[in-house]
Amino acid sequence: MVGTLAGSLAHVTCKEPLRVSLYSNLRNLIQNLMSGSETIEQLIHMLINDNLDLGCAIIEAVATRQ
Repeated sequence: MVGTLAGSLAHVTCKEPLRVSLYSNLRNLIQNLMSGSETIEQLIHMLINDNLDLGCAIIEAVATRQ
């Protein structure tokens, strides 16, 4: 029961910090490879939207196991 609660709490609290971290890291990496600010922003948002739930699920699973 405590593991489930910890997992749920981790899932709820990780989403926004994970989004900010992904945005910052992806922007730094992609900006060096591409030019065109609008294209970069679209690519970053697409990558974040596609992978944010997966990242949160991994964090939740790890918190539940511990």
